[in-house]
Amino acid sequence: MSIFKVIVSALFPNSCICCGDIINEGEYLCEYCSEMSETVDYTKVCGRCGLPKKECLCFKRVFHFSGCAAPFYNTGVMKEAMYSFKFGHKERVAKFFAERMALTVKSCYSNVNFDVITFVPMTFRKHLKRGYNQSELLARHISKLLKLPIIDNAIISVRGAKTQHKLNYDERFKNTKGKFLANKKVNLNGKTVLLVDDIKTTGATMDECAKQLLLLGADEVYCITGLTTAKNKKKEGK
Repeated sequence: MSIFKVIVSALFPNSCICCGDIINEGEYLCEYCSEMSETVDYTKVCGRCGLPKKECLCFKRVFHFSGCAAPFYNTGVMKEAMYSFKFGHKERVAKFFAERMALTVKSCYSNVNFDVITFVPMTFRKHLKRGYNQSELLARHISKLLKLPIIDNAIISVRGAKTQHKLNYDERFKNTKGKFLANKKVNLNGKTVLLVDDIKTTGATMDECAKQLLLLGADEVYCITGLTTAKNKKKEGK
């Protein structure tokens, strides 16, 4: 290690993205936060809606996407880490989630040959206010990791919507109708698309975006998010 790197490491030691404790170089999580992270067991979730099999909603709704997956549940330290990236623009946290999401794509969609990757857009006003789209940042990292071309204008967010977290399941799907529009200048004929977002709650946003991608000619749309929400995890208070 060069003297410069030694000095930098001493002044700015590597720390856990969740709690801030000092950890070894090249790592993202301390031992405690790693153990506290709730990872998704793919053998126990529905391959289409991404929910635990006991909570599967495929009988209730026909989704426009062919699959939905995530590396972590939307709880505890991972939830805090995602929000620090979503609202605090922490680039290192974005890289961590992107790496785990890319690994999840390879594991869950090992038999799928993706052609392109895209992401859930936000309105111009919201983008201007925040300064970035967290889903786009994740998609760009994943694009490099999976060596997939990225399309950044396939879907347009044409209007804002009511705050989703205050709405129930059915209201969320109604709330997203008309929010997104397919960009007719983009041709996705015959392509299999990987759609990226930060957090999946009900899947309403992903479903509406997948619908728009299919309108552009996509054969299939698969979704990947950093976190996914499950009812039983909420009840456990985790």
